[in-house]
Amino acid sequence: MKIIQNGETVDVTEIQQLDAANADLFESTVFAALRAGPHRIDIDLSETRFVDCCGVGALVAVRNCARRRNTHATVRLLNPALPARRLLELTRMDCSFPITLSE
Repeated sequence: MKIIQNGETVDVTEIQQLDAANADLFESTVFAALRAGPHRIDIDLSETRFVDCCGVGALVAVRNCARRRNTHATVRLLNPALPARRLLELTRMDCSFPITLSE
């Protein structure tokens, strides 16, 4: 996983999987990047081949943390791979997060 602070945006990329095995590490690493209270957090899921319920929980925890630090913060999910997109739709998280797809 790679995190880059770009002004008021935090970019999170290179996530291979987001599951019970690494959800805690994902949360703590991203939480550390949110200390400055950025306006936007972009989480690129294009390389993410596996997401489970713990991964979805980690995404929700990141969103909640971001909003506690900045009430106007937005967490966007970018280009979720098909398996991740299916789980987001099944859990209705696609209604809770802005999802951006590149063409």
